[in-house]
Amino acid sequence: MIKQVVSWAIERSSAMNTLMVAIILAGLFSFGVMRREIFPEFELDIILVTVPYPGASPQVTEEGICQKLESAIQPIAGIKKLTSVATEGIGYAVVELYPGEDAQKILNEIRGAVDRIPSFPQLAENKAVSQITMRNPAIRVGVLGPPDFSGPEAELELRKLAEEIRQELLVQRPVTKTGIAALIQYFKTNPEQAVISQADIVGVKPFQIDVEIRERDLRQYGLTLKDVATIIRSENTDIPGGVLKSEVGDVSLQAKSKV
Repeated sequence: MIKQVVSWAIERSSAMNTLMVAIILAGLFSFGVMRREIFPEFELDIILVTVPYPGASPQVTEEGICQKLESAIQPIAGIKKLTSVATEGIGYAVVELYPGEDAQKILNEIRGAVDRIPSFPQLAENKAVSQITMRNPAIRVGVLGPPDFSGPEAELELRKLAEEIRQELLVQRPVTKTGIAALIQYFKTNPEQAVISQADIVGVKPFQIDVEIRERDLRQYGLTLKDVATIIRSENTDIPGGVLKSEVGDVSLQAKSKV
């Protein structure tokens, strides 16, 4: 059989040469349009729901957070496996999807279902619903101040500068106040080589709001520090407003008053 194929190919050498050239051209064309990444980014068919519950024990988190997440998420179609994890101070729900499902569509449905849960504990903080994505850092940019650059005001100014650089990296426009203009210019002239999809700031302190009240003011209004904390906690919250359905999709409504 092999000898017959070889003999047939030898007798039709012109056709074989034409076929070989066509294969080479197809390979070169495919190589030119092939997507190449040094640090490939890929998405998993897993969605993570996180609800912080400061100060709560795992048992309280299970009853107040995880059970309600399971009841709201379980009816959604396309879910292969739902696992909830209750730890001290936070509750998780890990949602595994069937291969081939529209992850973005299910992500929006899960986000809407979680926003519609009305009975979360009062102390539960902002909910986070996201798809797990594997990323590797490609470059790190350090932002440093002079040796005598210290104090709260200096830290805040340095963080503002870092945030400005982060925004400029994401939009890829020239930087005028920093030393990474060449990096931005390279990305602008070689867009196929590098596209910045995410930039995070690390090594900074979280923002904090302090409320200071004079003792005479507390006496004047007949309040204690516990009363003030309760009032701030009740006003500093996000309230879900349901879902607005339309022909193009669903929009989650939420009244945000949390600082």
